[in-house]
Amino acid sequence: MRNEQPNRFTIKKMDESRGHCDCCGRDSRSVAGLVYDQGNAAAAYWIHWTEGHLSDIGANLDLVLGEWGEGTSPADRYAISMVHRQQADGTPALMVIDAHGRPAANGNLASTAMRRDDVIGTPLAAQVFALTDAIYEQDDRFF
Repeated sequence: MRNEQPNRFTIKKMDESRGHCDCCGRDSRSVAGLVYDQGNAAAAYWIHWTEGHLSDIGANLDLVLGEWGEGTSPADRYAISMVHRQQADGTPALMVIDAHGRPAANGNLASTAMRRDDVIGTPLAAQVFALTDAIYEQDDRFF
């Protein structure tokens, strides 16, 4: 996942919450933040996982990208969702999934929910993975 080039994105950590998974009884966690591209808001993110399940169920990582700030609306933004799983050797595996049905795609922050096919194999994929690299490198609450 790690990029050899310096990442132009910076992270601002935001909310963090803990809960309890009714299915397995373990603690669940959520962290959120903002990603800035050279000082301008570029994306918001949320990561949710249940402790002890990163190698099987994994963690959900939702991004909302697009235009932010005064005069913008959800119509200016789109949601992209991924699943993070920890492989047996400790390296992370990240898979883009359809954002439909994910909380970030509920219409309050983004009016468009991107499908996997909208991202993979497109120029958008490079940006998504660079954003994700920055989150992994700078938000130590997840690992």
